[in-house]
Formats: sequence, C-alpha cells, structure tokens
Amino acid sequence: MGVAVRDVVRYGRLKLLVFENVYPPAEDSFLLAEHQGVSGSERVLDVGTGCGIQGLSAAAKGCEVVATDVNPAAVHCARWNAHLNDLNIDVRVGDLFEPVRDERFDIVLFNPPYLPGRELPGSDPISRATEDPAVIRRFLKDLLREEIRWDEARIVVSSLTPKKYLEPLQRFEVEIVAEEPLFFEKIRVLALRPSR
Repeated sequence: MGVAVRDVVRYGRLKLLVFENVYPPAEDSFLLAEHQGVSGSERVLDVGTGCGIQGLSAAAKGCEVVATDVNPAAVHCARWNAHLNDLNIDVRVGDLFEPVRDERFDIVLFNPPYLPGRELPGSDPISRATEDPAVIRRFLKDLLREEIRWDEARIVVSSLTPKKYLEPLQRFEVEIVAEEPLFFEKIRVLALRPSR
C-alpha cells in the first residue's frame, strides 16, 4: 500500500513520518511529550495517537504502550513510525477507549482537538482531529466509566477551549503541569486523577 508522506518531524531521537490525512505534531504535541509524567515502568495509553509521537516518546523511556486512533491512516502511520524508530507499541483502530475496554493503565495521554471550530467538523481526518472539541467531553466522561481503569491522565487544553466541553473536569482532581503561551492562546497540560 503506497502512502504519501506529508512531512518528516524530528523530536529528540525520534524521526516521525507524517502521512497524508494524519495530524502533524505541533507545539501542543511537544508540550505534552515533555510533560507525560512517565518514568519508564508504566503501562501507557496514547489516545488519538496520530503519527505516534506520545506513545513513541513513552516507549523510548521504557514504557509499555498501547495507542488508539479512530483514523486508520493514523494507525498505519504510528505503526510505521514505531518500526522506523525500532520501538514496540501496540496500535489499535478505534474511537477513544473502545479498543481497550477492561484494560488497566497507569497513565493515559491525550492531545485532543481543543480549539473552537465548527459544531460539525469536516469529514476529512485532519478536520476531525482539529475541529471537534466535543471529543474532550466524551473523553472525560469515558474516564469516569467503571471499565476504564487508570491512575492518571494527561490532557492538552487551550485557554480558547469552550468551557462547556471542560465541565466534566469538576469530577477529577486537576493540576496544571505545564503551560505555554502562544500568539493568541495558552496551551496547558493538565494532570487528572480520580477524585477521592
């Protein structure tokens, strides 16, 4: 199967090919990769893996990684990048936690579409990856489900993320672990833990 490589990104020791129709790493991706909260022994879930930057960064530190993405092109891209970087991650096709029900993870990583966009995102994979902040609410609600077992989640949000999508955050212990000002917004990495 031939694929079009849209870009090549280097992050640390990682070389990442970005296929057509796959979200390319940007400032938000790098901020989360720098603040994953892993030491190398954790079992990590990378939700919405895209080209695989989060999962591969965690795997390079010695973590056991499972990655999911609803976009088959992204799954193919992440698998290719794992092979290219000689790292082992288990990449599965599916929406959010669908492919990992009843599994246990120490850390869940997610760089969701967080900017306000159209209420109904475009049909192409890049639009869906960048223009549907409602997926944040679905992700947070899924984290509260009994069959999803985790200790901590790290998620990227923006000062521009519509508040209505962040309402479920009230049901977690939340800590801002990183913040980066950009031209028109601040992006933040939040650490979430189950409320006691």
